[in-house]
Amino acid sequence: MAWFRRDEAKRDSGPQSSESRINEPKMPAAAVREADREDSIRQTDTELTSPTSLPKETGVFDSRFHGLLAPVFSCFKDDERRSLDVRPINRYAEWLRTQMISGVLINGVVGEGPMMRVRERKANCEYWQRAAVRHNLMIMVQVGGAPLADVVSLAAHAEAVRVSGVVTLPELFYRPRNVDQLVKYCQHVAKRCNTRPFFYYHMPSMTGVEHMVEFCSKAEKCISNFMGLYYASADLEMGQRCLRFGRLVMLASTALLASGLMSGFNCSSLVVVNIRPDLVHKICEAFDDNNLQLAREYQRELNQLIEIHTHDSQLEYWVVSMKNWFNKEFGSRQVGNFSAGPARIVY
Repeated sequence: MAWFRRDEAKRDSGPQSSESRINEPKMPAAAVREADREDSIRQTDTELTSPTSLPKETGVFDSRFHGLLAPVFSCFKDDERRSLDVRPINRYAEWLRTQMISGVLINGVVGEGPMMRVRERKANCEYWQRAAVRHNLMIMVQVGGAPLADVVSLAAHAEAVRVSGVVTLPELFYRPRNVDQLVKYCQHVAKRCNTRPFFYYHMPSMTGVEHMVEFCSKAEKCISNFMGLYYASADLEMGQRCLRFGRLVMLASTALLASGLMSGFNCSSLVVVNIRPDLVHKICEAFDDNNLQLAREYQRELNQLIEIHTHDSQLEYWVVSMKNWFNKEFGSRQVGNFSAGPARIVY
């Protein structure tokens, strides 16, 4: 079970009774215009107490950090600037909920967060938070992949709008050279969102820091809201060693879903959940029924589909291919006027 510790003094009370009320954040009156024509995005000035806020009680399992999450694609217009398009977000969130998806990660690697301006990322967060409240989705926001001043600003914004959790990549240019440097960086970011569960985005192919067992141990001692890892690594053995009582490790490798379930991971955030949630559910159901052979067969089918639709293992090409596949699937399903638009990556 994905248990995690809580700091009672720092947690906000969630809606535990019928008297609880949800105050949605104020949103811009019109859709977000092209980024370089905007001076700013209206900041949220109404405190949000959403279904995704953390309850106060300690040592309680929160099912919102359990099951399947979708690292969502950011929606862009098909114009020269690839302007942010917030219009599809509500439909996107509604569809995910109908597919029994528990929550979303926004502004992540798949969502091209590092390709977006700070004000775009904040606007995207606000619109997704509003949709998440409406459709009862957990929402996590990735704040890293930017200059440190922008990262801490994004973390403070995530705190202000009361997202369910904050995830950060490490510094990608001045990369941390060891665990202590990485912990210090995360500590600096986490204190700006100290009432939100904080997760480190472990992608060793980009960061070079691999010793997650040591990192988790040290992070828990000095980061009060540290909850675990967003684990985008193929090293299941290390990931399994990081699984501890009071710590959550979210599996983010689609090809290893069946193996991850067998290894004890019970929370997964997979890009293919956006596209073929039915097949992902079949893998999980086969595992729950103790039919491991069937789970392996569905996993093989899923891996083959991904291989067909992606033509290069390099991250930037992979993101473009997956987004194209997503748009193609939605076009064929005739679920309405819905598209995430083109990728902002231009090569």
